[in-house]
Amino acid sequence: MTTLTIQDLSATETLDSKRMHAVRGGMSYLPFAAVYAPIKLAFDNSITAKQEIAQMQSVTNLNGYGSAYLDHVSSHVDTNQKASNNIYR
Repeated sequence: MTTLTIQDLSATETLDSKRMHAVRGGMSYLPFAAVYAPIKLAFDNSITAKQEIAQMQSVTNLNGYGSAYLDHVSSHVDTNQKASNNIYR
């Protein structure tokens, strides 16, 4: 029978075949994980979204335009247009 010596144990004890069979690394969640490479979980956090804004504004201000009888007539037009495409997580 082959002899196996484990040197990093603090206790010295002779194990029979039944007890030697139990020496496998304990009862961890993944008992064979130490044999393989470390598990790296990668998740893609990128977002692909098609965003499109189409705006059009046409303002016509005709107030007494070309009239011979309306003098000192004025008008004020203030226009504003705003658009935004945002992606929030």
